[in-house]
Amino acid sequence: VPLLVLKFGVAGGGAYLYLRRYVKNENYAVLGACLYALSGFAVYNVFFNHFVDVVALFPYLLWALDEAIYENRHGLFAFWVAVNLLNNYFSMRGASVSSVELANRLVEYARDIPNTLQFGVFVACGYGVLCAMAVFGYLYNNRSACMMHALPLRRETLFGTQYLAGLSFALLPNLVVAGITLAVELPLVAQKCWGTSLASLGIWLLVQSGVCLFFFSFASFCAMFTGHILALPAFYGILNMLAYVLNMLINIVLSDFFFGLSRHSGRGSALAQILTPIWPLTEAVEWDPVQETVNGITATTGEWYLLSPGTVAAYAAAGVVLAVLALLVYRKRQVESAGDVVSVRLVRPVFLYGVAFCSGLCFGVYTVAFFGWRNRLSLAVCVVVWAVVGYFVARMLLCKSFRVLKYWKGAAVSFVAMTVLCVACLTDVMGITAWVPQVVEVASITAVDYRISYPYDSGNSTQVNVTDREQIAQIVALHQAIVDHRDTVDTSSSRYQGGEEYTRLDVEYVLTDGRTERRSYFDIPICAEDLNTEGTVTWALNQIAQNRDAVEDMYDFDRFEQYRLVEAYLDRAGTQSGQTETDTNEPFYLEGASNAQLQELWKAVRADFDAGTIGVRYLFDDQQRQENTYVTDLVFVFEVPSRNSVSEAGSSYSTDLRITLTPNAENTLAWLTQYAGWNTTVFPILHE
Repeated sequence: VPLLVLKFGVAGGGAYLYLRRYVKNENYAVLGACLYALSGFAVYNVFFNHFVDVVALFPYLLWALDEAIYENRHGLFAFWVAVNLLNNYFSMRGASVSSVELANRLVEYARDIPNTLQFGVFVACGYGVLCAMAVFGYLYNNRSACMMHALPLRRETLFGTQYLAGLSFALLPNLVVAGITLAVELPLVAQKCWGTSLASLGIWLLVQSGVCLFFFSFASFCAMFTGHILALPAFYGILNMLAYVLNMLINIVLSDFFFGLSRHSGRGSALAQILTPIWPLTEAVEWDPVQETVNGITATTGEWYLLSPGTVAAYAAAGVVLAVLALLVYRKRQVESAGDVVSVRLVRPVFLYGVAFCSGLCFGVYTVAFFGWRNRLSLAVCVVVWAVVGYFVARMLLCKSFRVLKYWKGAAVSFVAMTVLCVACLTDVMGITAWVPQVVEVASITAVDYRISYPYDSGNSTQVNVTDREQIAQIVALHQAIVDHRDTVDTSSSRYQGGEEYTRLDVEYVLTDGRTERRSYFDIPICAEDLNTEGTVTWALNQIAQNRDAVEDMYDFDRFEQYRLVEAYLDRAGTQSGQTETDTNEPFYLEGASNAQLQELWKAVRADFDAGTIGVRYLFDDQQRQENTYVTDLVFVFEVPSRNSVSEAGSSYSTDLRITLTPNAENTLAWLTQYAGWNTTVFPILHE
């Protein structure tokens, strides 16, 4: 209590010192000091007495600032700044935290400084172009450009001076921040932990400086190609994201032109990632814990590392290369280009036709999506029209005039080029739509997803790493059937025919020559009348549904057997005979069963599956399916050890396997009858 009273007194004294300078009658300063010391915040937080420390010391900082400004006494301000900076440390010491725990926290805070690097990448990206605009701004005004280049200095000297000045804008703040952080860490962090703390700070400084070097150099490189200050940030932003956006647009257009070609096949994604600096850099600067696996459980060791320092170093080196290229362009740059959107003549055709191509793709895709047109010819027309429009817009920017129709020849070139590309896609001269691999060409299938809808349980028709030759042959046959009947199963075709049910095929092949190919087909109609017609989509899909090995892979029993079975329950089960699905809400837990009995239930399900009396897949919700399955599902809950634990080694999560019960599952129903009161306490729900 005496210490708490002292804090209120110190707060009042500091407030009086600060306020008396601004009042004629010092009694008003006393009144203001009392109001400050006994303010709502201070009184309310009286039971958190360390909160009052900030209230007590802050007025002295304001008083010292006035002394520095009005009396030229700077030492007091520096002293009270230091006292207020240390205040949080002593506030934590005053809280319910032991000195050991406090020391550990300080070490963790110091060690986690590189966690800010991902945010730092975005800061460096934006700050880099601002620095380039500041130091190379003289290039965008005729008077300043002529004045600077009239000086008796070589262009290499001018560029080097401006480049280093801009680079200092980016790097010096990093050094200042690192210096202040170091000054705070050394007195607060235990000496034995200096190695860890200083290493983390050094990693942050090097990585952040390397990222700043790249983005500023990239912005400087862009600055050499334009004579308009507003065009610089536009070009810089576009070029930072151009590869990613262009890759995405090309994949969208190709997938619309070619039936089955996946938008997410990864075509060109590696190159697009490299040419989109923010993407790989934000991944490379991740600050991750070192992990080790013991008895199948992954836990941290207490050490941390930068995910990919090599990537950061590569982009920093690329920054140096871009700076050299910027110098080479600067040496040839014409002073009279100030004010031009594109200042280098050789680049203007690239700008013209690049804008035309990107406009055709971007606005063509957007127009088709906006109006809901699914016809490929509509897409081709939109792409061509917008390419021509994009060419004229680019020409307007270069000419600084709306009178650009006289450049119709260039527009005609864009029209012809885009028309040829669209016709080639429409006629599928490369045979992309009709491509189906031979079975002998397929080494394995990385992932395959096809919809065999019934029953609604965990047999969700997804398989991973298929190597069985029979299953591969059946998947290839399904793929071939979809391609053979593409005129009637493609929703964009004029001959499209709907079905009783719909399926899909999303497959990624690994070919014997090392290539990977992905095809995706969605909302493929199937009809019951084609069930026994060989070569149809329905027949091919039914062959997979009848393959018990394939269905077993869909349920993935082997994976679940690696986990610990913790409980089981019946979902959508009735408490009396004759109930319907709408009468049931709560699951029926098998609470009386021991773990050994649950294992027996699991074995019973596996035995029924091997006998083909449970886990049977149906393509249609017909009479056969309704007579041979219940609505009721049996759900097993498993405990899975966490594979990415960064805190406690024993952490885990739960997952479940759901399988629909059938009247023919003798072993499973026998267990439920013995231990759960099947048909006496709990009843199955039948299909209506």
